Amino acid sequence: MFPDYEALEEPLLRFIYENGGENHEVHSSETYRPLADHFGLSAAERAKPRGDGRDEPLWNNMVQWARRKLKDRGYLARSAHGTWRLSDAGILAAQKILARK
Repeated sequence: MFPDYEALEEPLLRFIYENGGENHEVHSSETYRPLADHFGLSAAERAKPRGDGRDEPLWNNMVQWARRKLKDRGYLARSAHGTWRLSDAGILAAQKILARK
């Protein structure tokens, strides 16, 4: 079962922080599988089409929307196309999340 969009934001922020090296930067394609694993999505759920005629899985689109929300919150810095890098605010937010755990 798919999580709601808001539920994706925190795990995505943590994933980038924990897996993005010293620059806290990942390629978008590196995020889909680990986040799907985190939420326990089946192979069918991961491959389910968007339903709007575009050749892209719904899951990938959901992760991209979560990325957009992080960007809107100022948690992502400008980076090359397809690369997601945390801003200073994003790094601090991820550290606060991890400190709660």
